[in-house]
Amino acid sequence: MKIPSVKSTKTGWRNNHPVFVFVGLFALQILIFYCIYLPLYFQKKVFMSLIIFYAKLSGKLLNLMGQQATVFGDTISSSQFSMGIKMGCDAVEPMALFAAGVLAFPALFRKKLVGLLAGLFVIFVLNIVRIATLFLVGIKYPDLFEVMHFEVWQAIFIVVAIGLWFIWLSWAVRKPNKV
Repeated sequence: MKIPSVKSTKTGWRNNHPVFVFVGLFALQILIFYCIYLPLYFQKKVFMSLIIFYAKLSGKLLNLMGQQATVFGDTISSSQFSMGIKMGCDAVEPMALFAAGVLAFPALFRKKLVGLLAGLFVIFVLNIVRIATLFLVGIKYPDLFEVMHFEVWQAIFIVVAIGLWFIWLSWAVRKPNKV
């Protein structure tokens, strides 16, 4: 029986099973995320501030679009419609999925950092657009609000988070052209 050398064990299981390593790291990060995200204390102290920030930015966007929107806390209102932004409307879960995918993949730290900054920014801006469009749907097509909120935009965020990860992945693994 041959005993593996130190050299072969270093390149053993981890290099021979990269998918398991990726899935394990991804799952661990998502577990840690939910351990942080779900406790009530953290929601009240951190995520409520984020939700209020989203409301303010979305209200500014709506006003730029000619809506007479006012913002009070997590609520955006006009004479025609009022909407509260709650947990789950903060885009933090799609951000966590994207970030976990980027961080779990074996790539250079610089590429991970660029991917995180770009991807999280896109998801952040998309959430402001989502909030503003939901407000407009609430005014113009109130019967469609629930479908747009719970089905259409949820699916869009999942597709965008996964799509951004694949875009980042294709960039991160690309070999530089030699000149």
